[in-house]
Amino acid sequence: MQSKSPKMKVQFLFLFIYFLAITTSYAQEKAYYNQTELGVMIGKVEDQWSGTTEDRVGFSMLTFHGAWVARYHVVGLSLGYDNYESVKIIPVAFGWRGFFGDEGKAQLIGGFDIGGGSTILQDEEKTEWGESWWEGGMMLSPSVGGFFPGKNGKTSLTVTVAYKRQEVFQYNGTYDQVNPALQIANSNLPPGFSYLTETNYLLQSMVLRVGLSF
Repeated sequence: MQSKSPKMKVQFLFLFIYFLAITTSYAQEKAYYNQTELGVMIGKVEDQWSGTTEDRVGFSMLTFHGAWVARYHVVGLSLGYDNYESVKIIPVAFGWRGFFGDEGKAQLIGGFDIGGGSTILQDEEKTEWGESWWEGGMMLSPSVGGFFPGKNGKTSLTVTVAYKRQEVFQYNGTYDQVNPALQIANSNLPPGFSYLTETNYLLQSMVLRVGLSF
């Protein structure tokens, strides 16, 4: 890591704006599709010192914006919010939704999202001796569920079960108290730091969500 600037956060923001614009433009020619769901994430958290695990439950929200590219297939972009025990993550991903069954009736719905997670909502912790912060990594999430059309034919109920695999990194740095402005050549340390540790986490969850689509 060369610096602790929020480069990844900015990249996610521009990625979201760019592909949302593409999706919206395409949706003007094809039928627009939206799927917004709320639910819970269920998983395990492991104590790194003792190795014991405990159950964890967190809130999850996802909104998918896409366009129909075929009779039963939609592609687009998803944006969400996942509240883990230690970190808040905004997942941004490319997504696909597929429908299986007769139109106008209850259908099986499948999905797949792949992208990354931003920790822009997570506060950095700073002291006179150092600081710590989080950065998100790759995310992927396949899902399956039910699609139940409403009587008006415009709004439908969705119930989905998903597996979510999210990488996240925690950094803990100690300030250089002697030469805070000095950066050693060929060093991966950010300027002003004398020591930096990186801890990688792999968060795996079963996600249960209910929502609406139109």
